[in-house]
Amino acid sequence: MSTLYVDTITEKTSGNGVQIADLVPAAGMVVQVVSTTKTDTWSGAPGAGVFLDITGLSVDITPTSATSKILVTFSTNVSASAVSTTGVRLMRDTTAISVGDAAGNRPLATTGGGGNEGHNWNGDVLASSFLDTPSTTSSVTYKLQITGNGSATQYVNQKARDNNTTGDDYRMTSHITVMEIAG
Repeated sequence: MSTLYVDTITEKTSGNGVQIADLVPAAGMVVQVVSTTKTDTWSGAPGAGVFLDITGLSVDITPTSATSKILVTFSTNVSASAVSTTGVRLMRDTTAISVGDAAGNRPLATTGGGGNEGHNWNGDVLASSFLDTPSTTSSVTYKLQITGNGSATQYVNQKARDNNTTGDDYRMTSHITVMEIAG
């Protein structure tokens, strides 16, 4: 076996990109992972059909290749202050991705919960995964947004009742993780 030692490698033809076969990840391999875990609470009253960013539930990733795919997984602990449904949607920069088909005035979400049925201590875990193809080598931001119906306040990482004297009103965590998969 031979060993080659070099200080620099220069492209023969400019713009082609120097690649060493053993260093180029094979298709399907994980190239990088970026994750954010939110441990604090968040609340907001977006109103019907309006989505608000959930502060602290976003990640930035810069794909190493335009042919890479990005696997996004997330899990959110949500609750609402009144009889309300909750919807969470995944965004790539300013574009909603992994949402349902348009149907009338219905908001497009990635996942949704059935609401608290009048008991504001109930909550839902809203989670999903999506394999995205951003087709870029520029930085991409993936983030989560939340909506509900009526004037209900939406909560993340806490139950809406939030009674400090009971063992039922937990503090929870939510997360978003992105993995670059070689194309």
